[in-house]
Amino acid sequence: MNMKWTPIQPRAWLMLLLLAAPLTAAGQATEPTATGNGASRPFSIHDLDRDGRLSHEEYRQFLAHTEQRRQAAEQAGRPGRPPLQFHEIDSNSDDYLDEDEMISALNRRLERHRQRRNRGGRW
Repeated sequence: MNMKWTPIQPRAWLMLLLLAAPLTAAGQATEPTATGNGASRPFSIHDLDRDGRLSHEEYRQFLAHTEQRRQAAEQAGRPGRPPLQFHEIDSNSDDYLDEDEMISALNRRLERHRQRRNRGGRW
């Protein structure tokens, strides 16, 4: 897979939470875990069962958590971007989100943003 690296804009921090490595209380990255589906490590702190991918339920919990922050930002006059929907990210339709799918979805969103920004629009 040939993926083009694109830097993430500062306001994309919300989705970075999804890709953050799990941390222990001491702040050290946790050890990778072996899974039956070929994944070698969890890619997100929201990967509760640590199988290297997010289920519908894990992503729903992530959205519920981030929606509170998004609403608070909007009330403070900083409109947030709507979150990506599960089906927008799940490019292989296996009902799970893996790291490659998340990166691809974020890059697609970033590219749409760049195109709209160049035309003077918003998200």
